[in-house]
Amino acid sequence: MGSREETTSYIFKICLLGQASVGKTCIVKRFCFDTFDTNTKLTIGINFYSYQLPIIIKGKKNKIILSIWDFGGQEQFKDLFHYYIGGANGIFTVFNLDNLQTLIGLDWWYKKLVEYNQNDTPRILVGAKKDLAKKSKKTVSNELVVQQFMKRHDDESFFKTSSKNNYNIQPLFKEMIKVILEKNNFDYDKFV
Repeated sequence: MGSREETTSYIFKICLLGQASVGKTCIVKRFCFDTFDTNTKLTIGINFYSYQLPIIIKGKKNKIILSIWDFGGQEQFKDLFHYYIGGANGIFTVFNLDNLQTLIGLDWWYKKLVEYNQNDTPRILVGAKKDLAKKSKKTVSNELVVQQFMKRHDDESFFKTSSKNNYNIQPLFKEMIKVILEKNNFDYDKFV
């Protein structure tokens, strides 16, 4: 007899929000497929991905299935937002660290989260494209802008990521899953 298959214990819907070209698709592709493409095309509407994360629950191997929804950030798709966000268990709000205007652009998404009763859904602010962010005197002022933004929106978690360098991608998703599990008082021992 072969080894027993893992049991699916949880299925979570994770949504990525943010303006076009901030790096949402690259984050998902790095996480799901461990790939990076500098010529990633804009997401038209919504792309869906699925990922199985092994986890130990009460000493037994299980898995969490993540349904990852990557929403195109172009203006013409914003009317679809209320369909997209329903049932989300976790939300990544993504901006480009090399362009702080994309952080300010998140204000629209946060307003909509409140409007559609998703303000209590676990949320992590993600600064993407760390590999492109310039080291300069502006770094300190940029950090202050991010801190003020987080305070204004009651964000508690912030990750800088680089899909190109595979920096903080796995930890980002594992932190989100941990927050979802703990918020809902779901059992788990550890990630495998």
